[in-house]
Amino acid sequence: MLHVISVMLHVMPFLIASSLAASFPEPRIKHLKSHDVIEIAVEDVPGMEWKNVQYVIDETPMAGVFFKSAEGIWKHHKAYQGSLQRQTIHYQMVGEQNGDPVVAAGTIETEEERGLALVPLAQPRRTKHLVLWDDFNFLNRNNWDYEVSMYGGYNWEVQVYTNDPRNVFTRNGHLFLKPTLTSDKFGENFLHTGTMDVKKIWGYCTNADRWGCIRHGKDGLLPPVMSGKLKSKKTVTFGEVCVRARIPQGDWIWPAIWMLPRYSKYGGWPRSGEIDLMESRGNSKASDGGHDHGRNQIGSTMHWGTDPGHNRFMLTHGDRDDHTFSSQMHTYCVDWTHEYIAISVDNHQVMRTGGNFWQKGGFRGHNIWANGGYMAPFDQPFYLILNVAIAGTNGFFPDNWTYNSRKPWGNNSPTEYADFWRGRKDWLRSWEGDKVAMEIDWVKMYQY
Repeated sequence: MLHVISVMLHVMPFLIASSLAASFPEPRIKHLKSHDVIEIAVEDVPGMEWKNVQYVIDETPMAGVFFKSAEGIWKHHKAYQGSLQRQTIHYQMVGEQNGDPVVAAGTIETEEERGLALVPLAQPRRTKHLVLWDDFNFLNRNNWDYEVSMYGGYNWEVQVYTNDPRNVFTRNGHLFLKPTLTSDKFGENFLHTGTMDVKKIWGYCTNADRWGCIRHGKDGLLPPVMSGKLKSKKTVTFGEVCVRARIPQGDWIWPAIWMLPRYSKYGGWPRSGEIDLMESRGNSKASDGGHDHGRNQIGSTMHWGTDPGHNRFMLTHGDRDDHTFSSQMHTYCVDWTHEYIAISVDNHQVMRTGGNFWQKGGFRGHNIWANGGYMAPFDQPFYLILNVAIAGTNGFFPDNWTYNSRKPWGNNSPTEYADFWRGRKDWLRSWEGDKVAMEIDWVKMYQY
């Protein structure tokens, strides 16, 4: 049905009026100029479910889907960066009422009060309640779980996460996640000939994947770095999460403030989503030839897709530069609603996106998020993660970039750990005291 209507619109003009359209509230069309978004909003009618809309602005056909907002209003959002002038907007909306197909069409003049208006995005007043607040006067184990494992994700990072107080500690109301050298605790020979039995050394192991719980030095160098990673016991589904932190400085250090779903309802990564409030590189220089992506830059990203090879994260990624990220505290927040996700640093927006990720990603076939809402897969309980990783072969540190020190390993190297450790004379000089730690002042998590 929807396909037939779409074809008809290409061979006949928009309907100027229809009795069917008169049976429903007329849409309100606004240009949310501060966010470069066209919004079409329609009041709800019992039994009515609006599916999609087609319209013309400046002789340009535009189309998209509706979603039902938290206020119960049907809305459509479309990116638009043009400068709008007085004109007639032709529209056609398609939906269903009690299972029967419905088409509503008509026009709106921009000079009318209900028409196109250049207004900033109005932030609705939301009721929110506090889920977690930690100011780190001490490490509250009611709030956090340690990661204790050599599992470095599928990035093959070179650290082992521990509950050692050298790696995770509080001081003067701040939390520190600090990488240290494994050889400082166990000696150099241990890396080559010892056995790292995580459960035996630190009491338990949280992830056995990729030989995360036990390894032998005779099979390849043991993790040369120990570091810290905490995961919140609490979750939120639509809310606000903020972390005030100073990021580390030091070559090949990879800090992150991010979120994962507690339960992978839609399948393994990235099908169930990932929200990265902040990632950075500790190098003083990490240049792609045109821009420096070192510690003076942070990135915010959402990961989502049908499989790792079809991760559409570049559609939901943003960067921000500031030379004080590793020397001063900054506040990283995600505002996560039923209509959009926006990530900011110090109230400066870094990344923002609406939902309907199946359409946004241009995927075909069965919609793996069809049973979810407009924001699926980002409509499930997510927990917060704070960690400091080291190196990795997934490309976060590209081989062809220019760095302040020689990159000691290649992303295709089967001996990354040994290569990294052999190159320590080049990178270790950049690791100074607690500057290598991610220092967190406080964390707040709210549920809408």
